[in-house]
Amino acid sequence: MGMANLELTVEKRTETGKSYARKLRAAGKIPAVVYGSGEPAINVEVSVREAERILSAAGSLVTLAINGDSKPVIVKDILRDPVRGDLMHVDFHAVDLKKELEISVPIRYVGEENRANDGGIVATLLWEVTVSCLPTQIPEAIEVDVSGLTLDDTLTLADLELPEGVEVVGEPDEAVVRVTLPDLPAAEEGDEEEAEDGAAEAEEPAAEEPSEE
Repeated sequence: MGMANLELTVEKRTETGKSYARKLRAAGKIPAVVYGSGEPAINVEVSVREAERILSAAGSLVTLAINGDSKPVIVKDILRDPVRGDLMHVDFHAVDLKKELEISVPIRYVGEENRANDGGIVATLLWEVTVSCLPTQIPEAIEVDVSGLTLDDTLTLADLELPEGVEVVGEPDEAVVRVTLPDLPAAEEGDEEEAEDGAAEAEEPAAEEPSEE
């Protein structure tokens, strides 16, 4: 479960603005900004392909090489083209390797196929969790083994097995996953029709808005 040690080479950019960003994108690069650690923000440019490689391991600690200087950062914000999905801009946040930070990490559920066949279904309530740890200890994911859960069992934040040096931020009794009985088919039909009618009515005005613009 260790962190991949990701390195990314970026170059300081001297210009800013839309036409410059367009020129960068034509060359297969995007603008990015490095914030944090009490220094002024640094404008950089980075190859789209390299940036995408880093982003596939989201939430990770990345070592940025900036004109010969190396800086530990985490990816803070990503801007994509809403239509094409192309990467447009990345915000990096410089971190202090000796200071704990709070970051949200995905939860990975395993073991469902080994669970006792008791007619219950595994209802996952959280897909990510905020943890506090040193930047070097950010887990790629928190694994939750549901194979031992039986009907009416609930796992809470306090039950999560965490890697060393990692603490969960949040209410300890917040439910993460529970095993429940599926609703009875007879009750389900009536409820569902009503719920669907209600949802359809609520959705109609919202669905029209984008076409008016």
